[in-house]
Amino acid sequence: MNILFVDDEMDQLQGLRIGMRSRGYHVLETLTAEQAMEHLKNTKIKIDMVVIDYILPGMDGMEFVRAIRKKDKILPIIFMTGYGRENLDVDAFRSGCNGYIEKPFTLDELIIEIKRIKNAMIPKEDNSGGNSNEREEINACKNT
Repeated sequence: MNILFVDDEMDQLQGLRIGMRSRGYHVLETLTAEQAMEHLKNTKIKIDMVVIDYILPGMDGMEFVRAIRKKDKILPIIFMTGYGRENLDVDAFRSGCNGYIEKPFTLDELIIEIKRIKNAMIPKEDNSGGNSNEREEINACKNT
C-alpha cells in the first residue's frame, strides 16, 4: 500500500517513514500540499491513501482535502493534527476525510485507523449473491 504523508515537520515525516516501512507500507512524503498535489498527479505511482497534517505552509490541510476531493472523490484521506481547535474533527469529516487522528499518536494507533478505513472501503457481500450497493440499486429500479 502506497501512503502519502503530508506534514511540514521533517522529524514527524522521518519517524512515520521509518515506522511504516518497518510494517511493510510504502511511504511517500512531502512538506507542503503543493508538493503532495504533484505526487497525486504523477501517474507512475498510485497513491492508495493520504495522511495530511492540519498546519501546513501555504495551503493548509483542510484546503488541501477540499482540493483533493474536487479531483478524486474516493481516495482515502486521514487528517492528523496536534492543533486542538474545537470541532476540527467535524470540519475534517465534512471536508471529505475518511479518518482523523490526534498527535501525538502511536504507530499502532495510526495503523488501526488505516486498516479501519481500508476495510470500510471494501464492498460488503451479502448472502444473496451481490454486494449491498448493487442490491440497493436493484431495489431502487424496482420501485420506479
